[in-house]
Amino acid sequence: MKLTNVVQTFESIFDEIGIDVSHEASLYYVTLICHTPASFTEMHREARRIRKTISERALKNGRNALMNNGLIAQVLFVHGSDTRFGTEPYLPVNPRIVAEVHNEYLKEVYSDEDFSIRNRDVGEIHRIWMKNFGRNGIGIEKGSVTLHYADTWVVYTLLGIIGGFENTTVSMMLGGINVFKEAYKGYYSHLVQQGSKIRAIIDKNDEAEDIKRLKMEYGGKIEVKYIPREYYGTCRQILFDHDLALDGTELLLSDRSGPSCIGTIYMREADPIALLRNNFEDIWKNPSPR
Repeated sequence: MKLTNVVQTFESIFDEIGIDVSHEASLYYVTLICHTPASFTEMHREARRIRKTISERALKNGRNALMNNGLIAQVLFVHGSDTRFGTEPYLPVNPRIVAEVHNEYLKEVYSDEDFSIRNRDVGEIHRIWMKNFGRNGIGIEKGSVTLHYADTWVVYTLLGIIGGFENTTVSMMLGGINVFKEAYKGYYSHLVQQGSKIRAIIDKNDEAEDIKRLKMEYGGKIEVKYIPREYYGTCRQILFDHDLALDGTELLLSDRSGPSCIGTIYMREADPIALLRNNFEDIWKNPSPR
């Protein structure tokens, strides 16, 4: 695997997303995956092995762009002095998911042979990502971690997690239904084919046609309820039965272009997950307004 090729692959994706500093962002993203835990000084040194002329300022600009576009999340050390994430405490989203979501674009940019090589390289860096961040991408197998993140980070993380669950009820309260965009359909289809179900609470009542589409696509495996935000305020949640839960709060910022949520992920923590599940069930009991 040539890291220069991997950087170029994600640079193409980030350029398609609309990141102005796509090369710097890709350089930081790939370096973070390969060299966590690390300090920023160490990150910069490793990045210069790929591009000798990269400055610290440029690399930080790439990091900021990744945060703003939901491709990394910042770990907030509110659970003591644990430094397992190093002094550059960021969690990158699953590189395989990022590449898969943008596969059609990559096929247009690269020849069949080049695409095949790059796809293989993505598989290699995904294995490194798994080693450094775990199969769920949050760096822990049990316990909790608190994060500052953008909405897109949640979507990519959700898509990466659902593939590992069978016969699970996924309950989510994430606002609208952008999480069910057409580009993500394959992941949800796989989930329901494995015997799982999805329940989603949305806070917009003007998405009736989209809800009908979801019900047609997934049948009885998905249930969507419109419940006004007044019932749950800025709360944002995802629950995978009793195994994993994300409890987040949407920050009421005037500029929604960057990270807009703070939340805690709980892995195999029975009491917090049970409390969050009870909270979700109480909200779910509310009838959808006519």
